[in-house]
Amino acid sequence: MAETSWEDLAAGIGCPFDAPRADVTPHWELIRKLDVSSWYLPVNQQYRGHGVLVFDPRHVTRIDELTHDEWQAYAADLRRVAAAIVAVCNPDHMNVESLGNVVPHLHWHLIPRYKNDGRWRGPIWAQSADAQPERRLADDDRADLLAALRAALLRSKRTGSTA
Repeated sequence: MAETSWEDLAAGIGCPFDAPRADVTPHWELIRKLDVSSWYLPVNQQYRGHGVLVFDPRHVTRIDELTHDEWQAYAADLRRVAAAIVAVCNPDHMNVESLGNVVPHLHWHLIPRYKNDGRWRGPIWAQSADAQPERRLADDDRADLLAALRAALLRSKRTGSTA
């Protein structure tokens, strides 16, 4: 089967990020659905706590395609997720990036950065997969991280705090 072109994906044809999506795939696992997005934990945890926040209501590729209300809700989801990651992972910094070069559907990568992460103060996206091999967590570690992130997000919802 031929790979879907970027142009078709951008038009929403065959977009793997269009809802509904599977909660668990070979690439990620759902952490939680929020107001207008879904938060996933990628299998590759090169940066412990790296999450992906996918816009759910409709297919859009860029933030300028959102209505004011959609942006406000998505930004609130983004802020809650960032706060939960910080509360659980205690990173030295956080990269927040929306690229869309591979899958042109609005989504943000939230990447905790650590002074000992090997690419500190540099970009995280390597030129090749060999330059930065995948890091998978042990099943127990992954389950613990998922539970901690979910709990931190629920605490923020109950208390109104950011973490």
